[in-house]
Amino acid sequence: MGMYADSVLSLVVPLCVIALVFITRRVVLSLFVGIFLAGFMLSNSFFGVLEYVLNAIGGVFYSEGEVQSNALYVFGFLILLGILTQLMQCSGGMNAFVHWARERVKTAEGSEFVAFIAGIVIFIDDYFNALTVGQIARPLNDANHSTRERLAYIIDSTSAPICILMPISSWGAYILGIMGGLVENTSSFSVLVQSIWGNYYAWFALLGVFLTILWQINLPVMRHNQGVGVEEFDEIKPHSGGSIWLLILPIIALIFFVGFFIFYSGYQVSQNPNLIEMLANAQTGFSLFWGGVCAIAVSVAIAWNRISLREYALIIKDGFLSMLPANLILILAWAIGPVIKNDLQTGIYLANLSRDFLASGVLSANVIAPLVLFLSASFIAFCTGTSWGTFAIMLPIGASIATINSIDMMLSISAVLAGAVYGDHTSPISDTTILSATGAGCSVQSHFITQLPYATTAAFAALISFGVAGFFESLIVGYLVGFGMMFGAFYGYRRYLSKPLDFQEKESTCIKSKFK
Repeated sequence: MGMYADSVLSLVVPLCVIALVFITRRVVLSLFVGIFLAGFMLSNSFFGVLEYVLNAIGGVFYSEGEVQSNALYVFGFLILLGILTQLMQCSGGMNAFVHWARERVKTAEGSEFVAFIAGIVIFIDDYFNALTVGQIARPLNDANHSTRERLAYIIDSTSAPICILMPISSWGAYILGIMGGLVENTSSFSVLVQSIWGNYYAWFALLGVFLTILWQINLPVMRHNQGVGVEEFDEIKPHSGGSIWLLILPIIALIFFVGFFIFYSGYQVSQNPNLIEMLANAQTGFSLFWGGVCAIAVSVAIAWNRISLREYALIIKDGFLSMLPANLILILAWAIGPVIKNDLQTGIYLANLSRDFLASGVLSANVIAPLVLFLSASFIAFCTGTSWGTFAIMLPIGASIATINSIDMMLSISAVLAGAVYGDHTSPISDTTILSATGAGCSVQSHFITQLPYATTAAFAALISFGVAGFFESLIVGYLVGFGMMFGAFYGYRRYLSKPLDFQEKESTCIKSKFK
């Protein structure tokens, strides 16, 4: 393994997967073909390829002599979330919430702003954010005739960006762990806090969502890709006369118990009451799963007299089936991640390429370094589907480049963090992309395609801002240019490209993706 670390062939698999997603719009097929292609590149026989594919997929559940409990917990949580959704639907809580909210929030903009604010408030963890905001906002979103693709964009563009802007989050704790010792004579926490102000992409991504909602910007790709790969089912009729507490209490329980287990599991490992230490050692999968169990217990307890035993059987079946496609895609995404990162070493190849380019001294290092680091981190995260893996590869490189060339350390680190978030945010094989689509109730392929131009506009503004900030040695000048570009671009979209959605009125029902 690792024979492609110095070869452009290391890019073949991720680029093939991304191209197939565009061409076929079938994420499962694209991921599966990518794993097979890697097997052909790394094995000498047909049976060797089969063994490689089986090992790659099996490694999601069992690797290096250990059961991968975190993955199993996340899969379990997705199923629990599907069951919880069905419980809230069947009990009448979802319909009651829609009727209650419709009297107070009567426009698509209003329901989308609810999702936007919820996405900012729930900043502890991106998985938790993506799935919980979907549960809160989806019924209201459906009632006010906003598409689920728009909701998925809002969820995805608030989850990762807000998590990286908040040091007290699972992302902040992970980055602190990587940055320990990278910057001399400065604490890792201080470096992380300072990098927040230079993370142009995260701020511009949030601004882009705000402007998209405020001005109801629907680009052609958003109008033409509604409900791709999605079908409705409505086997369980909701009970009439439900209370909004049948929806609100389970969601409050979900937020409370997941938060509790995140800090509890972190304390169990670290034995340290420090918030950062607890977050750094938190077992996210464990916390999501047991938080989900507790939320279902609360939901069953308050709806016990409204749902029959026969209906519970249907609820469990439909909850399981509704999340099966998301689990299948997530299994293959997690299977191909180590293939691209460890076996083909795509990230190492791209990192070395960027380092060699900077060492050539083609342009002023102070201007070009942030640009190259941003683009490299973006491409690595886009191809590998992981921002966290990109952090591990690129943060040491960014810090060493800044030290060797005597350039702004904070700007270099911000460029790496911003690029990794953008690449992960827009990658069709990223777990956050998959979970955002799952939370919103749309297919992965339609979410990936519809959000790409919005996110890429923010990324382009961020790229220019990094160059300007390096040239003028001023973050403020970078922000002035970037904000000007964002307002200009989105105003142009509003005036020349945006049209109202052709939305077909539907009852608020549960939804599942067809995996083709």
